[in-house]
Amino acid sequence: MKRTVLISSLTALALAGTALAAVAASDGKPGRAEHRGDRVMMMPFEDIDADADGKITPEEMQAHAGLRFDAADADKDGLLDATEVQAQMLARATAQMAERSTRMIERMDRDGDGKLSAEEMRAGPRNGDRFARMLSRLDKDEDGALSREEFEAAREMRGAHRHGDGHHWGRKND
Repeated sequence: MKRTVLISSLTALALAGTALAAVAASDGKPGRAEHRGDRVMMMPFEDIDADADGKITPEEMQAHAGLRFDAADADKDGLLDATEVQAQMLARATAQMAERSTRMIERMDRDGDGKLSAEEMRAGPRNGDRFARMLSRLDKDEDGALSREEFEAAREMRGAHRHGDGHHWGRKND
């Protein structure tokens, strides 16, 4: 029993710490967080602020973390096994993919049919030829094609950008 309480408490504290880091990194944008090093998953402020007073207290963070733990604990044994953790991660990833795909269609669907054609995909969200714009940004020697070196440099810059070291991938004159 003591072990179960200890594990539950440690898990709740870890989840609360993640929530606090996410709130601190959000820059006041609901549902968003900067990515500095590890990727921070952001919960909506309102979900954590249980009494809706505009402030998140440590108690609210702990309560929220407890609710998330309880929701993941499918067999209600007070412990999370690998299957329960995977199910929670899959559910979260599925919800995020659904949101992203909906936003993508909203941004790129020019004819309003709720679907993306090959032409709409090629145009991208800004209209025009998305691939030509991308090639223009990544083609450092301006020969109209990407060499392996240019491709690898773009991949490295994108990785650096995702890991928060300040680089912006694909821009000329970096």
